[in-house]
Amino acid sequence: MKNKLSVVAVVVALVALVVPLLHSPDKGGEPAAKKETAFERVMRTRTIRCAYALWPPFAMSDPNTGAKSGINHEVMEAIGKVANLKIEWLEEVGFGSFPDQLRSGKEDVFCTGAWMSVPRAQRIEYTAPIEYGVLYAYVRENDARFDGKLETLNDENVTMAVIDGNTSDAVTEAEFPKAKRYAVPSAADAAQLLLTVATGKGDAVIVDDFQISDYNAHNPSNKLRRVAGTPPLRTFGTAYAVAKGEWELRDLINVALSELQLNGTVERIIKKYETTPGSVVRVVKPYADPARGENP
Repeated sequence: MKNKLSVVAVVVALVALVVPLLHSPDKGGEPAAKKETAFERVMRTRTIRCAYALWPPFAMSDPNTGAKSGINHEVMEAIGKVANLKIEWLEEVGFGSFPDQLRSGKEDVFCTGAWMSVPRAQRIEYTAPIEYGVLYAYVRENDARFDGKLETLNDENVTMAVIDGNTSDAVTEAEFPKAKRYAVPSAADAAQLLLTVATGKGDAVIVDDFQISDYNAHNPSNKLRRVAGTPPLRTFGTAYAVAKGEWELRDLINVALSELQLNGTVERIIKKYETTPGSVVRVVKPYADPARGENP
């Protein structure tokens, strides 16, 4: 009987020690407060804090006034209007570093469209696509070594320019694993990336036509061109992003974005900035209207 009582006493003592730990009180004896989600903070303040990168014609900033413009900029402002939320453009960040910026909680949304890729999706939550980005390989204007022979970029004597941690970095690694990589910092913009090829530090770069057009307009003596006679390397959805796990905020943006796609607002914004008609690849409508002669 004494042995049984001893065992019971030990069990009771252990329970007394463990139960308080399960409640996880802080030093003051109170339970730890639940961390506010990005969605809860947005609802409380009625403000979406944006991080952004410059990527013409999707996101631009006037160097003199700082005024923001571009397709993704105006679509996000339109999202703010339909959701009755203020859009606050806080900080310019790089395409390679924005996932860490979102995780830190400094901003709620990366408000420049980012190419949707599997490596990034392990670190962030993407919204639905705003439009699509088509990626090609580009070289110096007088460099014809790779024309019609895209596979020749996959050579140890070739150097590919990339932004460290960017989607184009992952595509380069997948398509041209034998090539060397010249990586600019994750905070670099498109112009810095393209200059590495123009100045001979890299032989080729994977990017879209818009960045080349904008770069060539500002650098007429060091132009780049698409590798002739070669197909696109990738087509990616271009989407906004929130921190991993912030589904409520992502879903709110998706509903607003869907409304703007269906009521024609996104199309009007794209046409405003589309210098060549049809150059921006649109999101296809998710329905067909027989009354308008549309086939399902």
